[in-house]
Amino acid sequence: MNKLISFLLIFSLLFPQEVCEGECYTDEEAQNIELYITELEQKDSNNSKIINNLNEQIQVYIQQTEIDSGIIENYKEQLAIQEEMIKTIKPAWYDNKYLWYSMGIVSMIVPIWGIGQLK
Repeated sequence: MNKLISFLLIFSLLFPQEVCEGECYTDEEAQNIELYITELEQKDSNNSKIINNLNEQIQVYIQQTEIDSGIIENYKEQLAIQEEMIKTIKPAWYDNKYLWYSMGIVSMIVPIWGIGQLK
């Protein structure tokens, strides 16, 4: 037993306890700091995943806006072609509404006048 005590005494003198310079933390404080760091790392990894997901969504939205812009351009082109076609197609001489109105009146008046002349 004496040998053990003397051995521990010599060992403790050869390898003294580390001297703390600056702030020293207890084991409990060190564990709390480690837990806090672990929580922050988990939150950081979750935030990284969220950021990656949002970047992917932004890319999808950019692609969708490009597709929508193309569709809008196609619709504008179709409208321009439609207006051009409407301008180029001119109604024929017999598509005049006044002409048809006049013909309707004449077709009513002439038979009535003709029947009136038969007496």
